Amino acid sequence: MLEQSIDLAAAGKFHAHHLAAELAALGRLRDFYNVRRSVAPPRRVPRMRFHNRLDLALWAAAGRFATVGYQHDRAYELFDGWLCRRLWRQPPGVLHSWNGNSRQTFGALKGRGWRLCLERSCPHNRVQYELLREEARALGIPFAPDPQVLEHAIEELYLADIIVAPSRYSARSYADPELARKVRINPLGANVRYRERARRTPGRGARILMVGNNFLRKGTHYLIEAFKRIREPDAELWIRGDVPGSYRARIHDARVKILPAVPLARLHELYRQADVFVQPSIDEGFGMTVFEALGFGLPVVVTENVGALDVLSPEVALTVPIRDPLALAAAIEAARSLPGDAFDAARRTLLETNSWAACTRRMLESVYADSVAPARLRATAT
Repeated sequence: MLEQSIDLAAAGKFHAHHLAAELAALGRLRDFYNVRRSVAPPRRVPRMRFHNRLDLALWAAAGRFATVGYQHDRAYELFDGWLCRRLWRQPPGVLHSWNGNSRQTFGALKGRGWRLCLERSCPHNRVQYELLREEARALGIPFAPDPQVLEHAIEELYLADIIVAPSRYSARSYADPELARKVRINPLGANVRYRERARRTPGRGARILMVGNNFLRKGTHYLIEAFKRIREPDAELWIRGDVPGSYRARIHDARVKILPAVPLARLHELYRQADVFVQPSIDEGFGMTVFEALGFGLPVVVTENVGALDVLSPEVALTVPIRDPLALAAAIEAARSLPGDAFDAARRTLLETNSWAACTRRMLESVYADSVAPARLRATAT
């Protein structure tokens, strides 16, 4: 099994592009099936290994216009059917796909010598559904996912041989022993450059930054409530993410700045100018933005449901319970004193040891090649 080739299948970007590039560099990538809005493969992925549904990518891009009628779940179904046809006659190996991409394919390949690895960054689908339904009900925001799509995604978990989770938070959500025995934990990576901390203007109010879309999952409203407890008149909260118009109308604090999507250079400028980075998520399988924040020298505040907590240390991050604005406010104040020599040494080590290359090595050694027999969770992080 160690020398079997790897097929990757992702109907989106996720972190599949990074994994494909690292596997290709090691000579272990057989084929990469993707939906990408480009005829060119991702960087470092050989063109001959790249198979793309450009039509689905263009459909999704055109979906910004109501007349097009783009259907996300239908696009995933089309990708799955295409993937199944492509792999049916291939010699068996390891297929690594993402939840929602491959139910039909897994069903067709099951029992034919394939090792079927399914990545799901978030917790078990039904656990996540209940969390978000509670949030939506509390905030009066519509939340009505298609129940059939939910059931199909759960069915896919049962078809998989291995379920790849990026954190203990996600892994703990699998209560059914049949699923729990399949789970392997492999923290995600990031090729984030270590940068010297920017100089802060003495006497200036705090600049608190959050980056992330999906309002219900990210716990944005708890951060807004926490910020009310920060009394500095010139402090500012920068939210680079989506906030529904119905909720924006409830914000009566001019210090809260909701920012639209910005170019990468502008996003980097926000990181440079901020003092503290906050990830207040109700549900966050990992949370890649914490790496970016640490790269720019920002201390981090996360909730206990942010999976990246597995790789964070007290020198760089503070942790609070979910749905607790008071604890968030206190942690933000405390985090401002973290930066120093110990902070810089810890964040440098964290960034160096959690690269995409390291993540891929763990995937090869402890996920693709691991026996499915143990009935306990295995943390594959070193």
